[in-house]
Amino acid sequence: MQLFSPPIWRNAISRFGYPILLAFIVLEGLHHASPLSPLNEALVKTLPYILLPVAVFLGELFNQSRTSLAAILLLCSYHIIQTWLQSPLSIPSTKLAYTLLAVALPLNLLWIHRLPERRLVTRSNIYFLVAALLQFIAATFLVNYLANFDLTLIWQHYLVSFPLISKLPVAIILLFVASLTLHSMLVLKRNQPHDHALFIGTLFSALTFTFFQYNMISSVAYSVSSLLLLTNLISCSHELAYIDQLTGIPGRRSLDTELKHLGRTYSIAMIDIDHFKMFNDTYGHNTGDDVLRLVASILAKQSNNAKVYRYGGEEFTIIFKGRTQEASLRFLEQVRKQVESYPLNVLDHPTSDSSDDSQKLYTHITVSIGVSDNHKMDSPYSVLKAADLALYRAKSNGRNQVCQRLHI
Repeated sequence: MQLFSPPIWRNAISRFGYPILLAFIVLEGLHHASPLSPLNEALVKTLPYILLPVAVFLGELFNQSRTSLAAILLLCSYHIIQTWLQSPLSIPSTKLAYTLLAVALPLNLLWIHRLPERRLVTRSNIYFLVAALLQFIAATFLVNYLANFDLTLIWQHYLVSFPLISKLPVAIILLFVASLTLHSMLVLKRNQPHDHALFIGTLFSALTFTFFQYNMISSVAYSVSSLLLLTNLISCSHELAYIDQLTGIPGRRSLDTELKHLGRTYSIAMIDIDHFKMFNDTYGHNTGDDVLRLVASILAKQSNNAKVYRYGGEEFTIIFKGRTQEASLRFLEQVRKQVESYPLNVLDHPTSDSSDDSQKLYTHITVSIGVSDNHKMDSPYSVLKAADLALYRAKSNGRNQVCQRLHI
């Protein structure tokens, strides 16, 4: 079924554009920053140890286990940096540990995409954390074992770096670039909270390892990334409360809040998809969900400064501030016609055991609309009820039409 989808890429670009901007600010600030006092330096170094566990806790609280796992990986990698990578990279064991961590972190952040979004303490997540621990043990053994070998040929032929730019080998920089590109594509395609979290974690870990020669780079970069993770989680909790997850438009709670802040003149429209239950029974609930998303996208696209909400089920609500019901009729009629004229390409008999008998067919959906303004009405809920009565009249008169409240 081919449906119009809302342009989520605009919101997505703004959400991963800010981390990129902050990364440049961090880099530029560290380039020109003066040395910190011992007290301030200790405070900055402590911040990731405080903020990242909070991100783990909030991720579990808001059922965002992938974000929690990303925060755990960042916390562990930061601890490794502060514990084992504070000596010069000219020391072979330090350089090897630095390289192995720079390889393992982006790959493990990519691995999180494959995990289901469940509670943190589940079998798949525990397996992932155990695998990460085994990687750490194997890397420790490898660093200790290879410390006595001359690895000059490997650094010169396979892990070449340009020290004037970065001490990180070019191959690993390309790994970070590829990882960031994949994360960006997933943000643009799905725009899920964990996609943003994993992009943020990869971006600031790439910043840390690429410009490792800057003093305090890990503490500052990890502090900023943990603040962004917390912001992302708080934004996610707001969306869960106020945004309808199926259609992506504000839900019933947002509507109830908006009804308390209307002006002197306003009108409210109630919209219902005609014969939706029959459509659901014929083509399946997945197709029915697509229809709901389609209608929501048309309403949002044609909102014309009105506010659109999903009221519940197959019903939607539109609030027109500063307009009477007569002034809203032209817009509502335009919406009705656009929904009616949209061709739906669906599969006939999708629940049949044999897909050979299924065939594509084109069908249409229609909506019935009722609208009322607040003329001689004492509350927004009275206007909402009047609009619902007008909607009932539109359905009783044959559906696929707009009816307004009759002024007495």
